[in-house]
Amino acid sequence: MIKSLILLTQFFTRIPVPYEIKDATSRFKKSIQYFTLFGFLIGCIEALFFWLMTLIFPIWFAWILYWISDGLITGGFHLDSLADTADGLYSSRTVDRIKEIMKDSRIGTMGSLALTYFYAIVMGAGVVASPYLKLWQMVGLTAVTTMVAKTGMVLLFYKMVYAGKTKGLGALWTGVSPWRIAVAQLFAIIVIGLILGISGLIAYVMVIVCAWIYRHYINRKLGGFTGDTIGAYGELGQIVFLLVLAALVKVI
Repeated sequence: MIKSLILLTQFFTRIPVPYEIKDATSRFKKSIQYFTLFGFLIGCIEALFFWLMTLIFPIWFAWILYWISDGLITGGFHLDSLADTADGLYSSRTVDRIKEIMKDSRIGTMGSLALTYFYAIVMGAGVVASPYLKLWQMVGLTAVTTMVAKTGMVLLFYKMVYAGKTKGLGALWTGVSPWRIAVAQLFAIIVIGLILGISGLIAYVMVIVCAWIYRHYINRKLGGFTGDTIGAYGELGQIVFLLVLAALVKVI
């Protein structure tokens, strides 16, 4: 488990861990069950930062600073995927051209809009929810939100089809054992239920539903997943989770 967490830290964050993992590709597939735990641990680091910021600033501003810290820690790993996916899918081009656009390191209009909308929604949803949550729940929400980015992606790995012509990052997640996906989801459900109760659980159910819809859309549009379309759902899952939670906390 420790080696898996080290590998995920090296892959998904900018945190320097000077330790070489042998046969990293094989270990990736064997580490899926730890995705949620890894996301939660990174989230706890960010949650600590958020709590410290609440001692100095109002909660709404501390929430904004949390998102900045997340970008710095992860290097915007999934944000790049979200922008590339938006540029590709909204280009109205052929499948091959869409994939080429996704590989382009330059960001287009739709990618810029996707990032703008993403931050507007997640920051706004947190501010909307904050008056209805206790401070410890807001601190927990930061950890859970970071976790959801990883556990949402895991939902896509079940019998996933890779759409790339060459072995890209997305190919790492094909052939994942269902039990590993189930363990990751169970951990997420327990953590969300303990921190956010029924509102959080309902919000996560919607993340699962949207993952199913997204899965069918991408398979129909591209014939399978690429690394970018997988990473994009990490951010889309956060949007769904926070939007639904913000809507529910006022009534439940």
